[in-house]
Amino acid sequence: MNQQETARLEILSGWKEIANYLGKGVRTVQRYERDLGLPVHRLAGKPAGYVIATKSELDEWVTSPRMHIGLSAKRRALESRTNKLRAHFLLIDSEIALTFATIASGASNQEKRRRTAQTARTAYDTIMRLRKHTNLDEAERKKLDDNVQRLKSELQRLGQKV
Repeated sequence: MNQQETARLEILSGWKEIANYLGKGVRTVQRYERDLGLPVHRLAGKPAGYVIATKSELDEWVTSPRMHIGLSAKRRALESRTNKLRAHFLLIDSEIALTFATIASGASNQEKRRRTAQTARTAYDTIMRLRKHTNLDEAERKKLDDNVQRLKSELQRLGQKV
């Protein structure tokens, strides 16, 4: 095998080959390029379209401590956003559960009262489960604690065990 053939074997052509080499999906590899600086080259300097990469550059990128630092920062940012969404969900869900408990309290139809109370109870269980994995700031914690306490009282009044 001559030097030109060896160099040709080291070049990966297209997203699919690059993704296969890294053992990832095409979209994941494209996200790595966009967010984490995966070393790919575009022909004729075009911003989109056909890409190539060398195995040696990819290998170096994968083992680079800089890449892992970037990934850790991205992961922390994602976890922070996820926690914030979870906190908002808990507050909204507690309001909805309180609404269902109030509806159940005012229902004259026993079946509607039972179903609506059960829906509020299911929401309560979800809130209590997710709360363990959510960091709340002081205002969120106070609001959620108030809602959960009111919800717990309503559910007990409706004959639900909490």
